[in-house]
Amino acid sequence: MLFLLAVVVYPMGYAIGLSLQYYRVGGFAGLHNFAFAFQDRLLGASVRATLLYVLIAVGVEVLLGLGLAVAVHRTIRSAAGRTLAYLLFIVPMVTPPVAAGVIFRLMYIPEYGILNVLLHALGYQGRPILWMSSPSMAMFSVISVDVWQWMPFVFLVLFAGLQAVPLDVVEAAAVDGAGGWARFREIDLPYLRPLLLLVVTFRVTDALRVFDHVQVLTMGGPGAATEFLSLYLYKIAFKFSNLNYASALALYVVIVVSIVFAVVNRYLSEEMA
Repeated sequence: MLFLLAVVVYPMGYAIGLSLQYYRVGGFAGLHNFAFAFQDRLLGASVRATLLYVLIAVGVEVLLGLGLAVAVHRTIRSAAGRTLAYLLFIVPMVTPPVAAGVIFRLMYIPEYGILNVLLHALGYQGRPILWMSSPSMAMFSVISVDVWQWMPFVFLVLFAGLQAVPLDVVEAAAVDGAGGWARFREIDLPYLRPLLLLVVTFRVTDALRVFDHVQVLTMGGPGAATEFLSLYLYKIAFKFSNLNYASALALYVVIVVSIVFAVVNRYLSEEMA
């Protein structure tokens, strides 16, 4: 209890206290900082960029992870092969996000990055591609890091879930003439639905607070194209020293994430019942 009070309750109370004070001059501000958020156009742009990032990154990770989990489950039967797959997919997950950002930044360097070198070797004769010079390319660059690092998490969870599917049911469906897609839709997917919901919840909440590799790759640029909510909060709090407004924004994030968790937890409880 003392530990929870020290690392959760006290910081939360302190943030609430800051959010209710005026910037610099101090004094009780009421809901001024919370109301100002609805007038902050830069915050609106940051929220839109964050939602786009979360939607694309999590969507690609779930689709790729699910597809690879089913493919490995059905094609690799040996224990050694599955162990090797486990090891290969664990490597990106244990790579520090800052290191991942540095690695991909080197890959995306226009002059000698490996991607442009490979394109040139394959016959591309145009000018070097500036991977982080436009908003769309910068968004692609930061999403690619997230997919590389966290798609394995989706794969490992769903692959573990596939091990719980009764083999006799799958064999009976195959004998009855059910194809691969039918077996996935009618047998595998119902077993994986609670895990899919859990994975999506974890990935969405984690993607909402993405910071490390984006700061290394683009620092929120070009312009504010990749200035996601976490980077915007960082700028408000530590570059502009406006901890009051940043605390109010952080509390908004806590409220939204708590609502999402409550809804998902209720739905997941019904699924497991």
